[in-house]
Amino acid sequence: MKKNSRYISLAFQWLYERWTYVLLIIILCFLLYKKLLSSSPFISIAIGLVPILIIIVLLMIKNSHKIFYFLFALQFLAVIPTDFLLEYPLGIVTSILCFAMAILLIVYYSLYDKFIDWKLCRNMMLWGILCWSAYCCLELANPNCVPKAWSVLLFQYAVYPLLCTILVPITIKNIRGIHLLLIIWSVFILICVAIAFRQQHFGWNARENYFLFTLGGASTHIIWSGIRYFSCFTDAANFGIHMAMAATTFGISTIYIKNKAFKLYCFIIMLLGFYGMFISGTRSAIAIPFGGLLMLVILSKSVKGSITSVLLLFILYLFFSFTHIGDGNSYVHKMRSAFHPSNDPSYLLRVENRKKIKILMIKKPIGYGLGLSKPGLYHPKERIPYPPDSFIISIWVETGYIGLILFLTIHGFLFLWASWLLLYKVQNKKIRGLIAAWLGMAAGFFLSAYGNDVMQYPNCIVIYTGIALAFAAPYIDKNERKHQEEVSILSTQE
Repeated sequence: MKKNSRYISLAFQWLYERWTYVLLIIILCFLLYKKLLSSSPFISIAIGLVPILIIIVLLMIKNSHKIFYFLFALQFLAVIPTDFLLEYPLGIVTSILCFAMAILLIVYYSLYDKFIDWKLCRNMMLWGILCWSAYCCLELANPNCVPKAWSVLLFQYAVYPLLCTILVPITIKNIRGIHLLLIIWSVFILICVAIAFRQQHFGWNARENYFLFTLGGASTHIIWSGIRYFSCFTDAANFGIHMAMAATTFGISTIYIKNKAFKLYCFIIMLLGFYGMFISGTRSAIAIPFGGLLMLVILSKSVKGSITSVLLLFILYLFFSFTHIGDGNSYVHKMRSAFHPSNDPSYLLRVENRKKIKILMIKKPIGYGLGLSKPGLYHPKERIPYPPDSFIISIWVETGYIGLILFLTIHGFLFLWASWLLLYKVQNKKIRGLIAAWLGMAAGFFLSAYGNDVMQYPNCIVIYTGIALAFAAPYIDKNERKHQEEVSILSTQE
């Protein structure tokens, strides 16, 4: 009884000391309630989510040293509502989230935690991404630049990669951290595949019908080879690429996970990823598992693993290039057409467009400006008359020859340096294999980026998380060795 009285007195003391804040909260709740009664359903839902958002912010403040996990999870949560909301400013919402998390991180580390080792994120990836980010910032001086388009694309090209470069090494310090990333991502994959399954077997909802038959999405999603499903993504290409990324990462990770239940779970996610990839009808997505297996051959440091990967690559190539097995299935047939580009009118049209783009780009060494490679809401002085149809060509159009050379040089160097770190600075085979899965996925992604415009939300953060993990790998390996030594010392003492 005395204990309960003590808690009650402490509660009243807290209310007395902070009565102004309590009064403001009561007034705010009253105003929100009045607004809720007279507003649209969308605003009502948004207001209803305010307490949840407050709880999330409080949790982020309390666990700011783990803030990257929040960023990794929330960037997926921001995508899912687009399946049932007709108008949803995804780019603005995610940008606000990134800014809020960056501010929370700076406040927490500057006020409460003086022992963060910032040296962990001072690596070659940071300097490379900073160089690329600086060039993107200088694009603001492009005479053809539209500031609004520039500000939107800057997040995708510079801010998200920088966040991953800084936050991944100081957040993920052991194998459990890598496993947690896989678990967070897997939940999103399950939801996306469930939505795609519903589209395939039960039809479209209102938002999807609006996209297909009002905005004209049917012209690229209901075609001669069948229906291309897109789940909660912007289009089927984005969905198929992301599913291929998941299938590659979880498939390779399965080899290096010891826990049988978790291994089986990752294997199921891999199968679901391949299912999503095939029903999307995205041919360029097939490059991602090929790139992942090729990276595994290089990084495995195992003769058996290398031979197995090479054989699997060879079998898959033979299956798609020289057989007609499964041609009765429209999705298999469409994927097989990626191995015969000379017979593909769509590919030949893209080749012709690139020849025309090449002529125009001779006079544009710094490009047309960020965000201006595709038709949209912006009205620049000049616009490229031909669609780029791929991320790499978009980089070329938007940043010119100078930007394209800088982008390819920096990212080529990042992959070479990351591979060297995994080969010669990481002793633990399990860590090397798990991170090789992420790096292989990123390598395959950039292969597919030549064939399709795939750098769309939320792919960017996942890709640069994979590269940042490779640069953090030596520290993760060191922490695991230190932990094992401590465990062995304790066991000997007992």
